[in-house]
Amino acid sequence: MSFSLPGLHLWQFRIVLIGGQVILEANGDQGQNLSTILSPGSSRVRCGYELVRSPQCALIHNSSPF
Repeated sequence: MSFSLPGLHLWQFRIVLIGGQVILEANGDQGQNLSTILSPGSSRVRCGYELVRSPQCALIHNSSPF
């Protein structure tokens, strides 16, 4: 399930089920990939804003060979 959030138009979010966990993934327009585990009953909207505002870990794809 993909969605976007107001004020974060450069980000696309999606919910992914992996085993028994619900994961929120955020993909930025410059190749950033962020993710977090959603707790039962947590708000995907609130978690989306928190994830972009203060990521714990990020994978950034660089198209440059250097």
